Amino acid sequence: MMKRVSRLEWFGLLYAIILLFLLNLSLQVSFLNIVIIGIAVIIYKYGSPIMFKEYEEKRKKKLNDSQVIKDAAREVLASGKLFKK
Repeated sequence: MMKRVSRLEWFGLLYAIILLFLLNLSLQVSFLNIVIIGIAVIIYKYGSPIMFKEYEEKRKKKLNDSQVIKDAAREVLASGKLFKK
């Protein structure tokens, strides 16, 4: 069972990977790039919802609101009531 990783640990891992990437710019080791990309994907998939929780909630709310408006506009256009007098 995977233990719950805190927000601080995700940020620490993210900063470590950024430093490793910057170091690898000078070392130019191809295998290290593969490792960095793999860890970055893991951070994106599992760490992003924890690190950026508030942002994700706001984004989901905006997407929900825009979907409601889109559905309402589609309904009005389909009914033909918009241009009738």
